[in-house]
Amino acid sequence: MDQTWKADWRGTLETLNRSLHVGLSRAEANAFRQRNLSRVAMMVAAQSEFYRQRLAPVMGKSDLRPERWNDIPILTKEELRANRDAILVTEPGPESGALRMGWTSGSEGEPLHYARTALSDYVSNQITQRFLRWWQLDGNRRLAQIHTTRQVTSERAGPGVRRGWLSGKPAGEHHTYPVSADLQQHLAWLQEIRPAYLRSYPEVLCELARLALRQGRVLRFDLLISGGGVLTPDTRKLCKDAFGCAVSDFYGAEEVGGIAAECPACGEFHGADENVLLEIIKDDGRPARVGEIGRVVVTTLFNHAFPLIRYHIGDYVEAGGGTACTQPLQAIRRVLGRGKAIFRLNGGRMIWPYIPASELGRLANVKRYQFVQFALDALEFHYVPHNTAQGIDDVALQGLVSTFLDPSLKVMSIPVAAIERESNLKYMLYRSSLEGMT
Repeated sequence: MDQTWKADWRGTLETLNRSLHVGLSRAEANAFRQRNLSRVAMMVAAQSEFYRQRLAPVMGKSDLRPERWNDIPILTKEELRANRDAILVTEPGPESGALRMGWTSGSEGEPLHYARTALSDYVSNQITQRFLRWWQLDGNRRLAQIHTTRQVTSERAGPGVRRGWLSGKPAGEHHTYPVSADLQQHLAWLQEIRPAYLRSYPEVLCELARLALRQGRVLRFDLLISGGGVLTPDTRKLCKDAFGCAVSDFYGAEEVGGIAAECPACGEFHGADENVLLEIIKDDGRPARVGEIGRVVVTTLFNHAFPLIRYHIGDYVEAGGGTACTQPLQAIRRVLGRGKAIFRLNGGRMIWPYIPASELGRLANVKRYQFVQFALDALEFHYVPHNTAQGIDDVALQGLVSTFLDPSLKVMSIPVAAIERESNLKYMLYRSSLEGMT
């Protein structure tokens, strides 16, 4: 690495830390992101045959041509899996630090083998730290986390504890418990350690809240932190009823790191602009405007060993912005989740299914449920009954589907012994087998 690069890198790191801890003006932030985007593009175009061809439309003789950015094809997960070794950069530079390999949780059925550098982990961790500061968490107090591990047997799944979960607060206890354990174990553990904050997947927070209310357990937190799934209004309300606190939401992906975080001031999600270039792209290829829904397409800015350029992670969001918030960061109004949760209807229409839990609660004899779409006009309602000798009110169920989803959808109820978790150990209330249909 030459001396010019070294001097430039020191300035980059200083600006990065100032952006994460103090903030930049909008003009400064845009210029900083563009410099890092150019650096990544120039590096991978020189070292990766896979990207050399994809980036050809936007590469000038000595720099990136930003006006041609949209000419770069969007990278799918299938392409990423098939070309992983060709994308991996073997000499990313000493500033990247140590390389670690990982696997995604496989929420789409097949885990993805990815690489992250110490630098990219540092940037993503600092994004998380900023999010925690936004919500004024006290790092001296106890944080509990229920999370996914790579343990394969329930006998090995147990609680753990370490210290120092917030920067500058080395004494704060961080308690962890694998999500693969039984919810009853989680609840008993939380009652024993009494943390101020709890972090987990929205599905886990929802089920814990239901269990606590059903058993009359008294648990109180100062704040719940959700991530790794779609946080619905129902879950927010249920957690408020059960635990007496709000839920803050963080959005990211294992192979990418932090993407956006909920702002306590305006309620929208602000993009992790230091970590990724975030694009929200409609199905016709145009950028989504405020209030429109599109695919999440990201370009990583600091993972020089495994660069992801215009990568569609599989999620859909509603574009935000237009609020009076002072944060000079891109905004997301709502995170809608994976494409497999989208219901596709006749005529090319798509909906993001959601029926309020308060309405579904009117169906007696339902302990757990999942809607499964198997045709453009037909659903199955899989449910675990409280009493296996009884059914449910199918007329009322059809009324809920017609009112809250679409009148064209017909639904059939099917009692089942259990609703299985996903491969990432999370529950999914709505699932479509028609993903990818047009």
